[in-house]
Order: sequence, then C-alpha cells, then structure tokens
Amino acid sequence: MKAIDVFYLENKDISSVVVPGVSKFKIGDKIADKNGTVYEVYSFEHICRCRSFKEITGLVVHGKFEGDIVNLVDEPKGVTNEN
Repeated sequence: MKAIDVFYLENKDISSVVVPGVSKFKIGDKIADKNGTVYEVYSFEHICRCRSFKEITGLVVHGKFEGDIVNLVDEPKGVTNEN
C-alpha cells in the first residue's frame, strides 16, 4: 500500500504513517518500510473524516519509518524496530 505521507517526530522517536482508511490494520500488526525494517503498530492517529474525503489514518510506530510503501507482514522479517 502506498502511504499518503510519513511524519517523524525526532524528539519522541515515533513515526505516523498516513494511509487511506484503517480497516486493514489493527493494533499489534507488523508493517515493513522500504528497507525491510519491521515496525509494530501501537496506536492510530485519526487524521480526517470529511464527506468530501475518504478517511485517512496515521499508523503510529516507534522509530523512523522510511519511504512511502507500507507492507503488512505476517511474521517479522529483517531488522525489528520495537521498543
């Protein structure tokens, strides 16, 4: 899935990966960035719910998410970045 945007808060070392909707994801899911680094979704950030826009949601993860492609993974692969 292509991310709409990615925000990184350096002082808290968290990223919000903005994706269309949230029905595909749940707390505890593992997602991977372009480098194959695996992150656990630990929170959702509600972004917008307007009649003229589809709902978009931020998947909040620990660490710096790289790139704009979000891959949902069944099993952690590669380097994990969980706190």
